[in-house]
Amino acid sequence: MVGRTKLAGTQVIDANHILGLIGSKVNDVNGIQTVDDETLRIIHEQIQELSDMGEDAKANMLKEFVDTELVQGNLECGINFDEAFNNWKLNKLTIEVDNLARTWGLCREWLLKSVNTFTTSKPSIVPYIEELTKNVDYEKAIDKSASDRLEHIMIITSLLPERIMTLKLKYE
Repeated sequence: MVGRTKLAGTQVIDANHILGLIGSKVNDVNGIQTVDDETLRIIHEQIQELSDMGEDAKANMLKEFVDTELVQGNLECGINFDEAFNNWKLNKLTIEVDNLARTWGLCREWLLKSVNTFTTSKPSIVPYIEELTKNVDYEKAIDKSASDRLEHIMIITSLLPERIMTLKLKYE
């Protein structure tokens, strides 16, 4: 019976499993979420296993979050660990979108909407492409390698699907 076989004592290692593991093991020390060294070692092992299973991007994000936020004592108690992780990812995504918007002279809000509604199953379709290209400010763009606004827009429309796909896969 396909799909109904389960090995006894096995656990699927995915990002949600690791977030649950971390969330169940954090301690409150003076209002800050912390973990002991042994738990941190186990968390890093689980993250490595996630990477080994082909989820390298998610594993790298989790590792960075654990190392920069949890280990450094930047997580206050009272916020769910997975919620803190999602907020952190959203903040990082927003920063990358801001940088890309400044580089190309794009409207930050339209670019963020485009990234959020982009579908990886339709990689050539960039949501809100008309709004993005209509609002290009070539004068404010950091990258002015194109000779004029029209050429700049042509370059952007050719590169945007790949850049948005990269962001979507990284922060999904």
